[in-house]
Amino acid sequence: MSTHLTQERIAAALAAAAQPEGETPWAELTTEAPMTHLDVCALIFRAEHPESVSDVDGPTLQAEGSRARIIRDLARRDSYLAAMSAAEQLAATIPVLPATISIHNAVWHSEVYLSLRYHGDGDDGDAVRTVASYLEIPVTEKPGVGSVHVVAEGTAENGVRFEAYTLVDAPRAVEE
Repeated sequence: MSTHLTQERIAAALAAAAQPEGETPWAELTTEAPMTHLDVCALIFRAEHPESVSDVDGPTLQAEGSRARIIRDLARRDSYLAAMSAAEQLAATIPVLPATISIHNAVWHSEVYLSLRYHGDGDDGDAVRTVASYLEIPVTEKPGVGSVHVVAEGTAENGVRFEAYTLVDAPRAVEE
């Protein structure tokens, strides 16, 4: 999934934010703003554990950490917007509407996904299979204790992952 993070957007977000007192001003940082989840996490960790870093002063570590938190929030915002767009597109086109659509958004954009939960409209397993057929994605049935998890997983046009799912009663064994 693409992200809209750019140095220009980061600069605009920093310009709109109030920097905590005592930090090196963001404009004076000599390092580029981090653009990956790993780099953001590393800078936040360093700011939270200054004893682990000996070659950077405390105000600079804190400034890098606060800047990284803003970038993390921008990435999450992009994820939410992409997921809402995917939910809108799916709700507008799928033949059977789910009972709920939920957005699951972890701390970075690559982990956002949608859950389309089918429950209470008759044969929910058939509803999931109908949606899967329409979207041309496979259906998996995972047996559990007394139930079967019917799930179809796919990716929306904008790259957001989704799952359509329900739980149905497991078939009862026929006693002779």
